[in-house]
Amino acid sequence: MTLRSRYEQAVRDLQARVAEMRRDGLSSEAIARSVHAERRRLAVLFKRLTPEPYRTRIYARTLAVYGSEDGPSIAFLRAQGKSWEAIIESATRPGPMIGSGGERADD
Repeated sequence: MTLRSRYEQAVRDLQARVAEMRRDGLSSEAIARSVHAERRRLAVLFKRLTPEPYRTRIYARTLAVYGSEDGPSIAFLRAQGKSWEAIIESATRPGPMIGSGGERADD
């Protein structure tokens, strides 16, 4: 399994966490804040594991788009008009693959 596929799976696995939190009756805001924080943690971890020169390209793209190498903050997403549900959905969807010749723009 490649580093990228491990990252994508870890992000998709957050969907189970969302389902569990919904069953527990947590609010959409609480769920969004929790999975967003975990998604950012995963992003930081996997970026550190990414070899150069790809890591630098990923950081540059993320900084250009979100103003932070770690990805969008909750404040950034809310300022963009994202609902708590939209934040939940995006936190459980892998972002674009950047810098390895397989660029995607689906985020």
